[in-house]
This record gives sequence, structure tokens and C-alpha cells, in this order.
Amino acid sequence: MDILILVAAVLLIGIFCYKNVPTLLGGIICSVILMLIYKMDLTDGLFNIYMGGLVGFIKQWMILFTLGALFGKLLDVTGGSDSLARTILGWVGPKNVSLGVCLFTCVLSAAGVSSFITLFICLPIALKLCRKANLNRAFVIAGYSLGLNFGLAIPWVPVTNNILCSSYFGTTVAAGGFLGLFVSIVFLVVGMLYIKWYEKRLAAKGIGYLPAYGSGAIEEVDDDTDDKKGPHWALSVIPMLVPILVLNIFKARVEVALLCGVLAVIVLQFKYLPKSWEENRMVVTDSIQMCMTTLINAAAIVGFGAVVQNCPGYAIAVEKILSYSGSPLMITFVATNLIAGIAGSSSAGLVLAAPVLQQAAAMTNAAVFHRTTVLASLGLDSLPNAGFLQTECTLAGVKFKDVYFPVIFALTVALTLLRCLLYMGLATLLGMV
Repeated sequence: MDILILVAAVLLIGIFCYKNVPTLLGGIICSVILMLIYKMDLTDGLFNIYMGGLVGFIKQWMILFTLGALFGKLLDVTGGSDSLARTILGWVGPKNVSLGVCLFTCVLSAAGVSSFITLFICLPIALKLCRKANLNRAFVIAGYSLGLNFGLAIPWVPVTNNILCSSYFGTTVAAGGFLGLFVSIVFLVVGMLYIKWYEKRLAAKGIGYLPAYGSGAIEEVDDDTDDKKGPHWALSVIPMLVPILVLNIFKARVEVALLCGVLAVIVLQFKYLPKSWEENRMVVTDSIQMCMTTLINAAAIVGFGAVVQNCPGYAIAVEKILSYSGSPLMITFVATNLIAGIAGSSSAGLVLAAPVLQQAAAMTNAAVFHRTTVLASLGLDSLPNAGFLQTECTLAGVKFKDVYFPVIFALTVALTLLRCLLYMGLATLLGMV
């Protein structure tokens, strides 16, 4: 019964998101409903649990979001993102914008760059690409989602999910090896075929690039003329590489890494920055305003997640999910997916599930179990209650309901679940378990 109640609550907030109900309002309503069902104290639930989760998220991410927004804004006003956009578009061709966005995102996510950071780095460039090719903004989300799910799933990379599984299951980040890479390549190819089909479908309806929806979208400078002089594309690539190098070589905090990226943009593209104090002040002001809109949308969902995790039925639900009997691989597939879905986060799902799954990992090939768990964590974590999806859509300037089922659900839920099942099936057929 507890599982059904929590699933119903997740579905309800998903419906609110789908209907474009303000995220903060939807999060509070769903939280109050859960509190009433479980007879929790409303005052404590709202002001301590819900607001604790919301404020905690803002406290943790505000500096990062602000730096990320400033990073993207600086690349925008200097013309750096436009220069790089034209270059990438020239490489992949106007008919393959989604592929360019996908590959670009793959590199950043696989390098261990935070998903939130990749948003601020990729979206300004991706929007430029779509605008120049007259593609709908939905394909920013499509290429980005596909690339992100590829980069987070492959072996050898220093991403959070890979590292978490290594620490719990006594494996290495290379666990799953070439079979894990193979199924993710299949995922990438099938995903791109689907995106191309969807592109043709929208083109047939005459739906191209549209103005941004909402006030939190990354803004674009009106610089459509191709002859506008801007920095060389390499001067945009270098500031993007700086955070990656600082993160992976110097092991610095992500905020420090991104600050280094901001400073790199200022130094390398200084001559292209606005010359007046007022214009530069507006750059910072616009970045902060965009950051706060995005931050509140994501934090409102996180607050709801905090209420879910504090419900008396949550621990019972998790225990029941983890007590599922079956093959070790099927246990982690079911348990990790469900817990990540309820928590609205792949990493949160792993943190909750992995300690209990250690016993199941010992019953089979730990490396295969590790890769299965990583793949499973990336499935139902993309249900509508995931705060990250709200951030993604807000920054891209698209309506959540317009892109969720045809893009996000198709690529990051349905296709991602099939990828995990394919890996499990091939590993069994090859006698690896």
C-alpha cells in the first residue's frame, strides 16, 4: 500500500508539471496531500521538511548555478557560443544538429562534468545551432538527453554513478567493459534514428525554431548575421576545457572549476566583452535572474522529495522493493529503477539502493552487476518528478508537456530501460553471469 501511495504522489506531481502548474505550488500541494495521508504534522512538514529540502538544495547549488549562468551568458555576449555554433554546424551539417549537440554533451558528461554544468555549457550553443538550422527547441533537449545518458552510462568514466557503484560493490569504474560500451553505442544509434524520425515529423508539420517559453530560458543576443566578427571558436573551446581539467587533474570543487572557466572566458575573450559598466552589470544581473528562476523550479521538486523520504511509509516501501526475489541482475534492475524513480534522481536512487544490494552483488559477477545497476539508475529517474528535468526545460525555453513524452520519456526512460535489459540479456547469453 505504501508503494502505491508514493507512486500516486509521484504521478500527481508529474501531472502538475505536465499541465504547467507552477512547480513551487505543485510541490507544496503534493507534499501536503502526503502529510495528510500519513497524518504528519503540517507545520513541521512544510516549514522544516519541505522548506529544509528546498533551502538545502539552494544552499548547495546556488553558487554553482550562478557561475554556470554567468559562464553561458559571457560566451553569449562575446559571440563565443555563436562562433562555436557555426563551426559545429559546419562540421556536422545543417541536417545533423542533434548529432552535434549529442556528441558535444557526450564528451562533457563522460569527462565527469556535473549535469547542471553541462546544461549551462551546452544549451547556449545548442540553441544557436537549432536557430541557425530552423529546428525546434525540442531538439536541444533531444540531443542533450541522448548525449547525457550515453556519457553517464559507459565504463571507465569518472561520473558519480560509476564511482558510487565501485565503492559499494568492490569493483572499478571499468566494470562492464566493452559490453557496457557496446550496448550504449547501440542506444546512441537507435536514439539518433528516433530523433531523425521526429525531426522529419515536426518539419512536415511546419514546426521550426520558436521563441523561448517562459522567463528562465537562456537568452540569445540578436547576432544572426554570419559576417559578425567574433572570437575564434577555439577561444570558446578552451574555457570549456578548463573546468574539465581543473576537476579531473586538480580534483578541485566544481564551483572552483567553473569559476576558472568564467575567468578563462574573461581573459581570452576580453576584447569582445561590453565596454561600458552598465552593460557588464546587466550581464551579471541577467545571469542571476535566470539562475534564480531555474534554481527555485528545481528546489521545489527537491523539497517534495524530502517530504517523500520522511514519510513513515517510505522506509517500508524501500524495504519491500529491495526484498524482491529473483536473479541478482533482475533484483537490481527492479529495485534501483523504482527507488530512483521515487527519489527523482539516479544518484539518490543509488545511494539508497546500493548498500542493500551489496549482498545480491556477491551472488553473481560483480562487474556485470555494477554496470547493470548504473544502467538501471538512469531509467525511471527521468519521471516528471525529477527536478533536473524542470531545470532542463526552463533553460531551453520549452514547455514541459511539449517535450516530455515525445523526447524525454522516449529517450531517457523507454529507450534507457531497453538498453539495460539488452545488457542483462547479452551478459546472460555470453555466460558472464
